[in-house]
Amino acid sequence: MKHTLQNQRGETIVEVLVSFLLLMLFTAMFVVSLRYARAMSQKAESLRETAYAFCAGLYPANNAVPNWVNERDGLEFSFGDYNEFTVNGVELDSVETSAEVTENGQKTTEQHKFYRYSKSTAEGTTDP
Repeated sequence: MKHTLQNQRGETIVEVLVSFLLLMLFTAMFVVSLRYARAMSQKAESLRETAYAFCAGLYPANNAVPNWVNERDGLEFSFGDYNEFTVNGVELDSVETSAEVTENGQKTTEQHKFYRYSKSTAEGTTDP
């Protein structure tokens, strides 16, 4: 009996409990990271679909020309204390597109306005 009590091989119950606790902690961290990765993947998919819908409005099918609207002729600039100047022969055009977005099971329509600078032509219209 004296030799049995002096045997120090094996693990104590505290070591087993600490090991089990560490295993549970790392498992919980792994599960949380998987949930976060799934949520970000779904968000990326939603953003990609929205971008595709906006691009479909910007570049219509069947080689149709988007409806660019002339915002203003000539661009005026000012830089703090410096004088203002105008750039003639340049137009600021815009086209507005919309996209249906589904997020958390709810459908909403988002609007976005795209802008471009174009060279003025003699008739006041722009080349696509």
